[in-house]
Amino acid sequence: MSPMKHAALAVCLLFTALVHGVDKAVADKPVKQPAEAADFVRFVEEESGDALETAIVRFESPQKVTVDLVGAIHIADKSYYDALNERFRRHEAVLYELVGPPMEKRGKGKAVEGGGNLEWIGTMQARMRDTLKLQGQLTSIDYAAKNFIHADMSWEQFEKTREKKQESFLKLYLKLWQVQSAAGADASANADAAALAMLFNMMTKKDVSMELKRGLASQMDAVEALMGGVEAGEGTVIVGERNRVAFEVLDKQIAAGKKNLAIFYGAAHLPDMEKRLLERGFKRVNEEWLRAWWMPYQ
Repeated sequence: MSPMKHAALAVCLLFTALVHGVDKAVADKPVKQPAEAADFVRFVEEESGDALETAIVRFESPQKVTVDLVGAIHIADKSYYDALNERFRRHEAVLYELVGPPMEKRGKGKAVEGGGNLEWIGTMQARMRDTLKLQGQLTSIDYAAKNFIHADMSWEQFEKTREKKQESFLKLYLKLWQVQSAAGADASANADAAALAMLFNMMTKKDVSMELKRGLASQMDAVEALMGGVEAGEGTVIVGERNRVAFEVLDKQIAAGKKNLAIFYGAAHLPDMEKRLLERGFKRVNEEWLRAWWMPYQ
């Protein structure tokens, strides 16, 4: 398999880590960015190391309702989840993703990272978590908090919608591959050389897990662009249809009088969610970034 294909497969792994909620890392002061920036995940090279960061973007309606889109990485440094737990206490409601029943109905100590046909995703995330020496979202975020509200499909909804759209994971994989191939067709030689250099660099380092982590992180900001192509047309169940369910919950919470809300979803869901908020008359008013992965130079 060529280095380019290795890179493509890595992006597919990142895709599942970013979009599926199944079952020094954070800066003391999040970096504020201009409101016109559009990304929700980025790779940053600093003097002492590299960082993978996710955005918290605030939107405000004419009625002064605020909604924070909080990009989630489902495996990350512990300090990242600690910072999110602290921030979530400031919201009246935090809408969270998790296909299946709400966390409180899954039984104490029995939260799983997948189920049904999606169980392999949870298994893969667990292996990535252990290999990269990271923490898991489900065991690090305080889902028992009173302001946490489930805002995702049940297993039955997910399967029925998937069958209706005739959408399989193989079909999604192939579409993702096509979008990536089209985007990188003009730079395939350079991409192959860069990927090969990255592999050789990993093999020369003492901490291979750190270098693998760095290599994966450097490609994560490509996922949003790829998802734009995958979501073209009628959209997908794994992103677009689940976002629709989340916004039904959001509308109900706003109708109930909530004024300060957050949506905590995989970062690849958020460009579509931003579009839905703008269509409802919200405006982007603030943006901050949190470090999810910290990779110091050796």
